Amino acid sequence: MQNSKEKKIVPIQSDWIFKLLSKNILRLHEHGLIRLFSLDFEKTHATFNKSIFFQSLIASEFYQELLFDHYSQASKGKHGPFLTRNINHEDFSRQSNNFFIEDLMQILSSPKWGCPPIDPSNLDKVKAVIPSLIFENSQIFFLDKCRTFNNSSNEAKIYEHEWSHNLSSFYEFVIYNPDTNKIHLLLLTYE
Repeated sequence: MQNSKEKKIVPIQSDWIFKLLSKNILRLHEHGLIRLFSLDFEKTHATFNKSIFFQSLIASEFYQELLFDHYSQASKGKHGPFLTRNINHEDFSRQSNNFFIEDLMQILSSPKWGCPPIDPSNLDKVKAVIPSLIFENSQIFFLDKCRTFNNSSNEAKIYEHEWSHNLSSFYEFVIYNPDTNKIHLLLLTYE
């Protein structure tokens, strides 16, 4: 028998319901891969709350995945080189549309340790996809933990779990499009 004074507790993650539509990949070069996850979403509130949004995203099943250059594997509690318990909404900084494009092109074009340069035709493919991902009202976020992880000094690299060392660099952008009810996760992995 249920006590009438008990309150029903609804997890905060239930405010956002994500549906994974597709996962696409593009080989950048022998040691680099770009992944694009496209999602639909439903939300229970009309306003955007960054904390609730990212808490829901991080808790979602598809987000909990080991991501390497050549393969990926579902893994509860892990996301790329990070433990999900160590990721929160404060780790995501907002970027303008223009800065996002400049930042992404800089990441793709800059040399990576032990990696060949990106194939020019693959860079053109990425440039062609970008306009379909962002709109005037898009909100773009970057996972700042990547900057620490990607630090060129091996001594400064933080390995949160036993598989983190398989990646030399990891970049993550979250593109939220409220007008189309779409979210895109853009992930770059280098080994």
